[in-house]
Amino acid sequence: MKVTTNTMNGEEKDNIIPNLMYISQESGGDDSDCSTSDESYVSDKSLAKTLNIGTDTIEVVNKPKVIGHRGAVYQEVENTLEGFKKCAELGCAAELDVFLLKCGTLVVFHGQGSDECPGGLQGYCGIDGNILNYTAEEARELPFNPEHPEFQCPKHKIEGVQAFIPTLREVLEIAKSTGLRLKIELKGPETSEPSLNLVEELDMVDQCHFSSFNHKRIARIRELRPEKNSDGTHKIRTGALFKSDVPDNFIDMCIEAGASDVHLKYDTCTTERVQEVHDNGMGSMAWFRGPTGMNQDLNEKYFDVESEDRLMYSYVMSTGVKQLCVNKPDVLIDLLDSI
Repeated sequence: MKVTTNTMNGEEKDNIIPNLMYISQESGGDDSDCSTSDESYVSDKSLAKTLNIGTDTIEVVNKPKVIGHRGAVYQEVENTLEGFKKCAELGCAAELDVFLLKCGTLVVFHGQGSDECPGGLQGYCGIDGNILNYTAEEARELPFNPEHPEFQCPKHKIEGVQAFIPTLREVLEIAKSTGLRLKIELKGPETSEPSLNLVEELDMVDQCHFSSFNHKRIARIRELRPEKNSDGTHKIRTGALFKSDVPDNFIDMCIEAGASDVHLKYDTCTTERVQEVHDNGMGSMAWFRGPTGMNQDLNEKYFDVESEDRLMYSYVMSTGVKQLCVNKPDVLIDLLDSI
């Protein structure tokens, strides 16, 4: 498959992604089950068709930045110190989720539930309740459930002593020492100001971006820190997250919230939307669901790709999106290195 890539210095080159149509992490290089057929594209079960892209030649306008979704979840437990260390080792950024607990401490955790009511512990820890009902000290002692399908790393790491719910301060300190860049999703209520204050306290503004599905939270960041750089970009970068149903007025919503970036779900990240984002002076990111959600999508919606294989990533990045927040950052990095 031919890929046209414009490099950072503006020079254009043509290259071939080796065995892009067939090689995936899951298949181990066996091409018997991974090829894309014309039938899958013309059906409604096609990611390429959903994104409205061709498949004969994939044009990669720019190499997107790689962000590990909740760390490196196929290698380490999500949202843990070891997972973020792995991202630093891989040389990519990391995304994480933040809650403010009743003791006043910010912790890094995802949990179950909707974005309107997140932080459930039933599946993640095998107990009733919500992370918001705990102190940081109590949360640190909560066990992770090794049978939960969202945990895709080796089981011995889930049960190990290093698998615990860390504080945001601990994660920031690791990021500062390693140069790891972070996307901080303001998951829980009342997280905007304390997260901003902690990032500024540690002098890490240039390393950290803030995002949320609740646009009031990033609007609060912008209200507190409206300052811009000499080139017109905001000193504090924020991302407006969107789910599957992207409103027609999503650009207006982002502008109203003062967002510097627009974060679209991977299968809503069409070329047209990405171009509209860039035309309005904002950055773009495609985010992938957690492992459980991605497996559901691949079983029910998209039959032309494997779960976060090289082909899936190539389809999404061909839309021109500038950042990909993925569960398998090592696979994406390997793909980009081959271009």
